Amino acid sequence: MKKIIFTFALFCIIPNLLFAQDFAGKRIYNGNLSLNLSGQTLSPSTSRTNLILNATFLTGKIRDNNTYTAFGFNFGVVSSKDSQSSTTSFNKNSNSTFNIGPAIQFGKFVKVFDKFYFAPNTTLGASYIFGSIESQTTNRSSSGFSGRINISPLNFVYQIQNNFLLSMNLGGFGINYSYIGTSQNNPNSSGTTLNSSDTNVYDLSVFGNITNNTGIGAYYLF
Repeated sequence: MKKIIFTFALFCIIPNLLFAQDFAGKRIYNGNLSLNLSGQTLSPSTSRTNLILNATFLTGKIRDNNTYTAFGFNFGVVSSKDSQSSTTSFNKNSNSTFNIGPAIQFGKFVKVFDKFYFAPNTTLGASYIFGSIESQTTNRSSSGFSGRINISPLNFVYQIQNNFLLSMNLGGFGINYSYIGTSQNNPNSSGTTLNSSDTNVYDLSVFGNITNNTGIGAYYLF
C-alpha cells in the first residue's frame, strides 16, 4: 500500500489587538486554507485518491478595549474516488461531501510583555451538509447540518512588525452537533429501482485538548 499525504496550511489573517491605541479601529481579516491529499493502491490495477479541503474567512474591526467580533463563512470538501489503470471492469466507488455556512468569532488581546500578547477567542459556526455516494450497485444522497462552538483559551500572539504578528495555539475545547440524513436507491442491471432506504445519523461530541504541538498562524492588521 502506498500512501502520500500532503498537508498545506495557508494564510491566517485574524483579529489582533494590543493595548497600544495605534491598533484601535483597525480592520482585521482572518483567512485560512488547509488541504490534505492522499493516495492508496488497493490492488495492482486499482488506486484510490482522497481529498480534504477546509477554508474559512472572517473579517471584523478592533474596538478601543482590545476586543473584536469577526463575521464570515466556512467551506469544506471531503472526497474519495477509485480509479483503474486496466480495461477490465470493476466496481466504481466515489464519495463526496460538501459543507458551507456562516461563522463568527469573538476575541480579546491582553498584553503580557513587550510584543507578546495573550489572545483567547471563541468561534461559533454552522454548516449545511450535502453529498453523494456512488457505486456500481448503490447510489445514495445525503444532506444535513452541523453546529459547533470552539473555545481557544491558550492562544498567544507575538508581534514581528507593526502590522505583522504570529499566533500560537496550545489547545482548546468545544462542542459539535451534526445531523445527516441519507436516502439510498438500489437499482438492478436495467436501472430499475428495487428498493430504497433512508438513514438518519445524529452526533453530539464534546472535545478538548492541551498540547505542545503548537499550531502557528500569521496575522495582519491595517
